[in-house]
Amino acid sequence: MSATVPIPEVGPGVLLTLDGDDWSEGRGLVPGSRVEVVLSGLHPDDSDEWVWVAGHRPGCAYPHVDEHVPCLELRVRLAVLRRYGSARHEP
Repeated sequence: MSATVPIPEVGPGVLLTLDGDDWSEGRGLVPGSRVEVVLSGLHPDDSDEWVWVAGHRPGCAYPHVDEHVPCLELRVRLAVLRRYGSARHEP
């Protein structure tokens, strides 16, 4: 990801509600479906339009256990994440 493109500052625990065209490439998800994910982390993508989101389904019983692998990982449009937080720059 280009260091000039800001990544939104969205904290862990925020509930993201994503429409089908807000995301792509989700592990175990039906393309084009509405997805809710409790954010656990953001990771840069190789483009200026997307960021990887890791998190848990709202009903997950173990969202705060470090050893628990995130239930969901999907690419989300940066423009969508800006609705949820302020901008920060990747180092």
